[in-house]
Amino acid sequence: MTAAVHSLLTPLQRWWNYRDLVRNLVAKEIKIRYQGTALGFAWSLMNPLMITLMYLVVFTYVFRNNLPHYPLFMVVGIIHWNLFSLLVMQSSELLVGNGDLLKKIYFPRLLVPLSNLLVNATLWFMALGILLVLYAPLGGTWHLGLLLYPFYLLLFLGFTFGIMLTLSVLYVDFRDLKHLVEVFIQLLFWATPIVYPLSRIHHPLIVSLMKLSPFAEFSLIFQSLFWADTLPSWKLTLGFALWTALSLTVGLTLFYRRGARLIERL
Repeated sequence: MTAAVHSLLTPLQRWWNYRDLVRNLVAKEIKIRYQGTALGFAWSLMNPLMITLMYLVVFTYVFRNNLPHYPLFMVVGIIHWNLFSLLVMQSSELLVGNGDLLKKIYFPRLLVPLSNLLVNATLWFMALGILLVLYAPLGGTWHLGLLLYPFYLLLFLGFTFGIMLTLSVLYVDFRDLKHLVEVFIQLLFWATPIVYPLSRIHHPLIVSLMKLSPFAEFSLIFQSLFWADTLPSWKLTLGFALWTALSLTVGLTLFYRRGARLIERL
């Protein structure tokens, strides 16, 4: 038992020793990204706000939607989708883009995708803050179930991180992957109940297939918490937890087995 605990804590201790490097990488990336801009960090909010407003106008005034508190329904889905899509689309070039750093300095390679996750999550929390400010005006109700939101958010980030690791490794040998991901993300957005409720799909087979999708599951979880004011079902929670475990297992396994041998090909 002691040996098992030690084997688990050893890599965590090793990563913790590089905490200053991670902090510097995150601070440097945030500073460089908005250096010299007039609005600074505010630019990180412009893209999600403009996309949300566009869909809000289209589905409220053009294709009318009578769903109760529809703006809240849509904003909840789009905010979380924006974080997922941003992380996934940037993940392909993480190792290749940091090739010079990885060749010159030794540090755990996992810190490169981890720092990217932290950078985007830090900026994304400002958009989440706006959602929380507008939550009640948009029709949301504060309830105790929202206390579980950090747990589901960690599952969501873990699931996304596993995908990031997988794509960052595969891209080294398959450079077309980035363009395939960009196309797939667009298709996946409309195949996920973000701007429409799952109840609007009337074909039983399509509904069953969508319910098996981890992307639909995380969308339904956040809709339950913020829009329906209920706790996600245990089946939904268990299903997404399993998807997260699978994503992390595949991503970490691939990253550690192939990552070290890929450095010379960056």
